[in-house]
Amino acid sequence: MSKKHLNIFLLIGVALIWGLLIYKALGNSFTSEDEQQNYAVTINEVPVSIQKDTVELKSYSTDPFLGNLKNKRVSISKTKKRSVLQKVKSVVTMQWPQLQYLGFVKEATAKEPLLLLKVNGRLIRKKSSFEFYEGMKVLNFCRDSILMKFKEEQKTIKKG
Repeated sequence: MSKKHLNIFLLIGVALIWGLLIYKALGNSFTSEDEQQNYAVTINEVPVSIQKDTVELKSYSTDPFLGNLKNKRVSISKTKKRSVLQKVKSVVTMQWPQLQYLGFVKEATAKEPLLLLKVNGRLIRKKSSFEFYEGMKVLNFCRDSILMKFKEEQKTIKKG
């Protein structure tokens, strides 16, 4: 069988299968209403009423495997007195130095800008990644504010 004959045979087979599927799907819409009524089946069955089956279960005190009697255990709960311990947090007031953020200057050749800060009345010019004044460090800065860290405490300082 040549390739051309095989393709024609397969095309006819596919067309027959699609035709059968379309006929099954839309077959009832082509018949008249009189024919459809002849096929209607009426079922006249009385619904069966279902009654509940109740069973009472007995509690046996014997073990079915060992044949021994089970001893009922009575649980006695002892009341435990818990002593309430309140943790007192020691409040350590941290003295922040007097800070004033003046802005930053960015040079054309430098990668990091130079920050201008006034700490206790003294002008400090530092890059943002360095620590200065007893462990004070700049975490983040913007045009109008700066985020500082001093002894595990963070504070935002506005420009002004």
